[in-house]
Amino acid sequence: MIYLDYAATSPLYPAVLEEMYTVSRDYFANPSSLYTIGYSAKKLLHESRLILARSINAETDEIVFTSGGTEGNNLALSGVMRANRQKKHLIVGNTEHHSILSTARALEREGYSLTILPCDANGLYSPEELRRAIRPDTALVSLHLANNETGVLQPIAEIGAITRALRVPLHCDAVAAYGHIPLDVRQLKIDLMTVSAHKLGGPRGVGFLCVRNEIPILPLFLGGSQERALRPGTENLPAIAGFAKALTCATLPAPCDVRNRLQELLTQRFPSSRVNGISAPRLPHILSITLTGTPGERLLPLLSAAGIYASARAACAGGEREPSHVLTAMGLPAADAGATLRFSTGFNSKLSNADETSNAIDFAIRNQNCTEHPVT
Repeated sequence: MIYLDYAATSPLYPAVLEEMYTVSRDYFANPSSLYTIGYSAKKLLHESRLILARSINAETDEIVFTSGGTEGNNLALSGVMRANRQKKHLIVGNTEHHSILSTARALEREGYSLTILPCDANGLYSPEELRRAIRPDTALVSLHLANNETGVLQPIAEIGAITRALRVPLHCDAVAAYGHIPLDVRQLKIDLMTVSAHKLGGPRGVGFLCVRNEIPILPLFLGGSQERALRPGTENLPAIAGFAKALTCATLPAPCDVRNRLQELLTQRFPSSRVNGISAPRLPHILSITLTGTPGERLLPLLSAAGIYASARAACAGGEREPSHVLTAMGLPAADAGATLRFSTGFNSKLSNADETSNAIDFAIRNQNCTEHPVT
C-alpha cells in the first residue's frame, strides 16, 4: 500500500497508539475530580497542554482543547464576532476551508457584514489588499496559514503586522501547517489559531484553538468550567495525550524529498501538467498537480485498485460535484480543476513511492482510457 493522503488524515504513530492505550488504562479518572487519581489525570492534562503550548510559543492558558479543526474554526469566528458588540465586519479569504466559509456565510445571514478577500493565481492573499479591506468596524480577519489543497503558505508575518497595527484580531486556520513547519504565534502576531491532531500522526477528534488572553470570545457550548469555560465538558485525555505524543514524534520541518521527487517525475512525464501554487512558498508535503484532460474521478479509482491512495481535493469536500473552490479561485477552469490530484506525504512515505505512483499514473492514463483526450 502507498498512502499519499496525509492531508486528509494520517495514520497514527505507533508511539501515539501506545500512549493512548496507556492513558485509557491508567488515567481513566476525570481530571476535574477531587481525589488522587483525578489529580494524576489533571497533571497529565497540564503536561500535554504545556507541550502543545510551547510548540507555538503560547501560554498554557491560551490553549483550548476542541474536537478538531471544524470546531476550532467555528469557535474562533462565531465566538469573536458575537463577543464584539460594536464591530460587525468579518474578513475571510476565498480559498479557506469550508468550516471557515460556511461559518462566515452563516454569520452574514445573521446580519454581520462579510468581505471575502480574493487570492492571486498562486493562491496568495495580498497584504495590501487586506489593509484596504479593513474598516473601522472590522472585528476579525480569518486567513489560513497554509492551504490544505495546494499547500500554499500565506504571507502571515506581513498580514499579522498589519492586523496588529490596526488592532484587529487575526485568526489563522493552521490545521494543514501545524506539525509540518515551525510556528510561533508571537512572532507572527496571530491572535487565534486552529490546530488538529490527525494531520500529523495524532488521533482524530482532538485539536486546539489558541486564543490570546486579551481576545474577547464567547463559547459555542454551555456547561462546565473546563477549558476556560470556552469548551465545557470532560476532556478527552487519551486523545489529548496522544496529540502531545504525536508532536514529539514529528520532524520539523517535514521532509520534502518524496513530494519533490513525485513532482519532478510527473512534470517530466506529462509536459502539459501544471503544479498549482508552484511560484509561491508551499508546505513541504503537499503537491497539487493538474493533469490536463485526465479527470481525477476516473484516475483515482485506478490508482486505488493498484494500492495507491491520493485525493482530488480536501476530504471534507470529497462528495461535492462542483469543482474545487480553491482551484477555481486561483483561476483554473472547471475542467482543469476536475483534472487535479492532491498528493500529501508523511512519516511512512518513501522515495520509491514517488516512482511507483508516477509509473501507475502513466500506465492508467495510457492504457485504461481514463482521459478525455490524449495527454502529451
